[in-house]
Amino acid sequence: MPERWVDPGIAALRADVCQVQGTREEFALLFGTRSGGKARLERRILVSSTLAKQLAAALAGLGRDPNATPAGSIESSATDADVPAGARPMLKLVRALGVGFGFEKSFKLSAGNVQAERVILGVRAERTPRAALLRICRELGMSKAHLEQFEARLPEANTVGFGFEGGREGGAYKVYLEFWDRVVQRVRLDRANPAPQLLFLGYKWPVGGGGKSALAEYTCHPLLSIEAIARRLAALCPGGSPSLAAALEILQLAAARLGPADSFVYVEAAEEGNPRRSFDLNFYKAGLRVADLRPTLSRLGESYSIAGARLESLLDACAARPFGHLSGGLGREAEDFLTVYYEIEGL
Repeated sequence: MPERWVDPGIAALRADVCQVQGTREEFALLFGTRSGGKARLERRILVSSTLAKQLAAALAGLGRDPNATPAGSIESSATDADVPAGARPMLKLVRALGVGFGFEKSFKLSAGNVQAERVILGVRAERTPRAALLRICRELGMSKAHLEQFEARLPEANTVGFGFEGGREGGAYKVYLEFWDRVVQRVRLDRANPAPQLLFLGYKWPVGGGGKSALAEYTCHPLLSIEAIARRLAALCPGGSPSLAAALEILQLAAARLGPADSFVYVEAAEEGNPRRSFDLNFYKAGLRVADLRPTLSRLGESYSIAGARLESLLDACAARPFGHLSGGLGREAEDFLTVYYEIEGL
């Protein structure tokens, strides 16, 4: 039988100040009012350490945008010094929008190689003039065919991500459209059996043009359990691949931070005309730092024959950053890879 709460006579309280005190056994949430420079305690709520951790995780989840692309911080402070030289023209164009943007960096590991010149700048589509977004795509050199498709799909998108990846001959630009609301709506229609749904379209082309453009489709598989994600990873990646072993380790590390029925957003990517088959996992809710991945990434570096000093120096530089995404699998050149995304500026 449900409880019936009797609330007449219980005074409402609008707290002016709050404080958290804790011991190993319990936490106290203190709420009070301020008058004449002094704070008066009005309410004290005691919770167990386990409940306090669950409350902190829930509040962190409410405070973070659910979208998979970093987007829409009120005021972004990124400067030219924060991005690779090749990404500075893109940063200038995004900054000129004047709408604020999320800022994510990443590094990609593969056999004998570390690629750390990688950034994504994310803006909310609803806050940004459509013509301005199209202008950035044109100025960065997006092909006419992709620009037409981008314009047609833009009204459906929640966020637009502008990316840069260094490499030979100046590197490459990337632009992503994210359709998070469409995925959420689809899940709500049939939560018991949600169908896979397109989450991203990713457009990629060489800086300066003249090379081959690519279009990637990122399909979200909603509401998978941790066990189901592990099975899909094993089916997607070749048996014994270094990226699979590392991804499974990191998945279990992150899952230990969740409640028993919780999980992560899982996405698979493919492109026409090349063998790419990769995954993307959004781990932001786990509250991990890049430093937490260090043992796994160090072992992966050994498997990939990456010079230890090079990888350790990179990990030192970003160790304290919030760990965001993990992608890996088979790349465009049929190479095994793993990419770690971490947040610089979020919401």
